Amino acid sequence: MFTADDLVDQNIGALVAYYPGATLVFRQYGIGFCCHADQTLSELALKKGLDVNLVANALYQLPKGPVSLPNPNDTDAFIDFILTRYHQVHRDEIAELVLLARKVEAVHGDHPDVPAGLADELFATAENLDMHMAKEEAVLFPAMREMHKNGVISPALALPIHCMREEHDDHGQAIHRLQELTNNCTVPEGVCASWRALYSGTGKLIEDLVAHMYLENAILFPQFE
Repeated sequence: MFTADDLVDQNIGALVAYYPGATLVFRQYGIGFCCHADQTLSELALKKGLDVNLVANALYQLPKGPVSLPNPNDTDAFIDFILTRYHQVHRDEIAELVLLARKVEAVHGDHPDVPAGLADELFATAENLDMHMAKEEAVLFPAMREMHKNGVISPALALPIHCMREEHDDHGQAIHRLQELTNNCTVPEGVCASWRALYSGTGKLIEDLVAHMYLENAILFPQFE
């Protein structure tokens, strides 16, 4: 597993996947993490004029990390991990976030910082994400399992994988909209527990989406392209 010194050369996407809470550190230092998943921490720190070792140490000291990921060469285990850690979690959590957002918007509609439109954006994200995951579960993942089992990689998956990558780009745009609506999940002073829970949950959703897409784009998909 990584040491603090190792983290400076890791991709942002890998850090988000391995270290729960990494996006909180990145927000603290003003490091964009959604569209820079394939860049290293040292590259982004240099662009921002930051001391990369300070950022790396902050990540290393996060209480919940690092997590253990399955062996990427074990396709069945890796796909099972994605299904349980991300697909099911997205479905369970985003539905609750939609309800919570509708409550906050209805109760606090006169607050200057109310995230107007957040519930609709979360609902649209949920629908698009569910369709995307359903295609992976029904078509792409079973084909990957079969190819891995037979030891033969076919170019037939190139187009489906390309389509999934394009949809990941769409999810990235949805993340940007969620960040804009919530002021990067910054909780206004003095708001209620529901509002705080909404922003905490939205922040976790964003972090999970970034990690989820990185694991597929950078680790799973290339094995079948």
